[in-house]
Amino acid sequence: MDEFALDNLRLAYERTSLAWVRTSLALIGFGFTIDKFFEVESRKAAAQSWQPHLIGITMIAFGLIALLLFVYELRQFRKRYPQVPWSVAGFAAALIGILGIMALVSAVLG
Repeated sequence: MDEFALDNLRLAYERTSLAWVRTSLALIGFGFTIDKFFEVESRKAAAQSWQPHLIGITMIAFGLIALLLFVYELRQFRKRYPQVPWSVAGFAAALIGILGIMALVSAVLG
């Protein structure tokens, strides 16, 4: 594989990686927001038939699962193309993973 093809492949993978990270961040953020919004609303009203708290926790968990899938795919990509430079998206995924774990703990315990 020549240098230009490898650069093109790396940049395409970087775009895809950032899309995974963006989707995970959106799921974690919306899940946390839903959980905290309905926590305030449930204090005002009686018990509801559906549990928005569980929906929020599920969305946060799906965001973390999407990050884990991305990390798995990143490792597979690095095995196949070890000469490709490290992805910045991997670092961003690690930071968002920490944020997601904090959000999940807050939602479960709060």
